Amino acid sequence: MPVTTRGRRALRLRTAARRFLLLTIVVIGALCGVLAVLFHKFVEIAREQLIDRALAVPEPWRPILLVLTPALVFASLAWCINRFAPRAVGANLARVRLAYSNNDPALLGARSIATTFLATPLSLGAGAPLGPEGPIVVISSGAAEAVARLLHFPRRLVRGMIPVGVAAGIAAIFNTPITGVVFALEEVFGSADRGLLGGVIVGAVSAAVVERSLLGGRPLLAAPLATWGDARELLGFALIGILAGIVSGYAITVTHHLKRWWIALMPSASLRAASAGLLIGGIGLVSPSILGVGYGSVSQWLHGGGTAEQTIVAFGAKTIAFVIALSAGVIGGTFAPSLFMGAALGAAIGHVAGRTFPGVDPGAYALLGMGSFFAGLLRSPIAAILIVVELTRDYDLMIPLMLAVSLSVAISRRISPNSMVEQQMIDEGYVEAKESADPLTSVKVSEVMTATVLSVAADSTVVEAATALAGSTHRYYPVTDSNRRLAGIVSRESLERATRDNVMGKLVRECMEKPKLVAVRNEPVIELVRRMRLSGAHRAPVIDNEQSGEVVGFVSPTDVLKARLRQTPAEDEMPFEIFE
Repeated sequence: MPVTTRGRRALRLRTAARRFLLLTIVVIGALCGVLAVLFHKFVEIAREQLIDRALAVPEPWRPILLVLTPALVFASLAWCINRFAPRAVGANLARVRLAYSNNDPALLGARSIATTFLATPLSLGAGAPLGPEGPIVVISSGAAEAVARLLHFPRRLVRGMIPVGVAAGIAAIFNTPITGVVFALEEVFGSADRGLLGGVIVGAVSAAVVERSLLGGRPLLAAPLATWGDARELLGFALIGILAGIVSGYAITVTHHLKRWWIALMPSASLRAASAGLLIGGIGLVSPSILGVGYGSVSQWLHGGGTAEQTIVAFGAKTIAFVIALSAGVIGGTFAPSLFMGAALGAAIGHVAGRTFPGVDPGAYALLGMGSFFAGLLRSPIAAILIVVELTRDYDLMIPLMLAVSLSVAISRRISPNSMVEQQMIDEGYVEAKESADPLTSVKVSEVMTATVLSVAADSTVVEAATALAGSTHRYYPVTDSNRRLAGIVSRESLERATRDNVMGKLVRECMEKPKLVAVRNEPVIELVRRMRLSGAHRAPVIDNEQSGEVVGFVSPTDVLKARLRQTPAEDEMPFEIFE
């Protein structure tokens, strides 16, 4: 009966924990939805006060302000961020992905999130040819993680709130909860863990509900039903995928090399940002639509508007400005520009095709281009397909969309093995931790070993060693020379045998043996365990390094077992499996 009572109490506690976790995720999703809406409003206000004012100024001041506005704002933001919030510097999605992979809370800390929330709208409002989605993902992920920390959730759950924030942010931006979930799966945590995936779904739905309540459920990029009826159009759709793959692949590569050139030429971040602003402002004189997020132009193309000449110019200008902005460290995301460039490319091909085949719908080509370029740049093909379907609520384009997206991803990957986010992580020196089921993967031998080890001098006698080790219960002891360097290992059994044989004047070096295995302080425990298995040894002396050979500890099976228990905290007291 007592066991049954304890079992029932434990079951009630787990049920209450699941309910509380579910409620928390719903609240986090709603919070992310509110933050996304506020962020977009901030971007609109900043644009009205900055680049729109410059565009409205009459000649001859218009071109001057159009060039100086982004240059001055970009330079000021670069200085402020490097001065007050250096952890906010760098690619947005890369920061989120690294925070989840390496469990680094500083990347999504309060100062970093506040800086992203305040600085990005000013950058976009000043004409940065980038987007708000990446920064919103940073903000929503940071907010989700902060709530979990505030509630003192276990580490596993705090980390698990990052993809919840990602999905909620994307869902709130586009009113596309399914795309938000899949994007978080593809881009951040990369696995379909049942409990984590359930939380991500709840967060995305909660954010989408809040977005519908505040904005009426209108998609950010509403698109009409697209049509295609001629099988010959598949050639045009395939061409979109091929060109999107080529351009997106080279955009990643060129951005990588150009960033190194910027840094070598101009070590100052403010100077790089100002120079990029001048160049981007100059490009904006040719094609003003590329300044800022550009969703108005994308919506126009999705509805079949524009001309072939206009869309070709916009595509080329946005691509150049996008590469310049990213390589020079201008603040903003990659999500929106990929949609802009893809829609412009697809619309251009659609308008050209329409001159040969009357009745061609340029909006369908723009939609396919949008999904294809997104997939080629970010390597999230399923999310790319779903965002088009969720925006249009139309499945007629599914076949050509899959064709174009698959071609784009395949070609882009041949040109650049890394996605834009992965390349940005490499360029900024980020190292992504490899996921492993073994909790000892990130543990060093120095964290496991017994540091207060009893050692025996090689030149001491058996009686001296027995006296020094009196009261100790260990089975093996490291033997050291006069410089504390490892000379061998001696067992308690060999010392006792020498005592029984009445040869207590015998030197320890005559009783010691060569250790089967020697561990190094900074060696990963998981690697030491692997070597133990291969050598047949179950314990090992620990040295500082190969050069010094100084004994600093000893590792036994008990030490490894204790380490594994420490690295497997009681995080399941509040399980993530909310749907069990």
